[in-house]
Amino acid sequence: MTNIGRAVLVAALIPLGAFYLAPRVYNLTATPYRLDQAVVSANKYNPALTELVEHEQVTLSAFTALDKMEAALASVHATDTAVSAELTTLTGHITGDLQATLEHAGANVTELVTSLETLTAHVNSLQLPIDGATAALDGNTAAMDAILADARSTADKVHNARLSAEESANDLSGK
Repeated sequence: MTNIGRAVLVAALIPLGAFYLAPRVYNLTATPYRLDQAVVSANKYNPALTELVEHEQVTLSAFTALDKMEAALASVHATDTAVSAELTTLTGHITGDLQATLEHAGANVTELVTSLETLTAHVNSLQLPIDGATAALDGNTAAMDAILADARSTADKVHNARLSAEESANDLSGK
């Protein structure tokens, strides 16, 4: 009975294999050939198909370039933010340096005003009557020497204050 069952099963599998599985196996092996034939037929039907594929490849490379440009723009934005922060910090430093320079220049100007007031006092002390000016100058040579020394000292201080202001301005402007 078992042998008969096996024989019936084999007899049933042979037509099943011949009519069901054989076409499927054939279709699996014939698929690459059919794809090649489909490409050949498509080229015959539409000769521009190759150009379309090439255009698609160009388009894909353009999209890749666009992605790279977007990445570069993001990098530029990040750099811009960093530079902005650095410029803000630098502006703060320059403001502090400028304030210190202006305070120093203010001290120089105060010293200069004091020297000018001393010179004014010396000049005012020489205000003799016009008619006796020659006699007063002959008699006050020592006083004139002192006044001349004060004038030179004041001129030196004015010159030094100008140089200091110039150096401060150059330090701030980065020269």
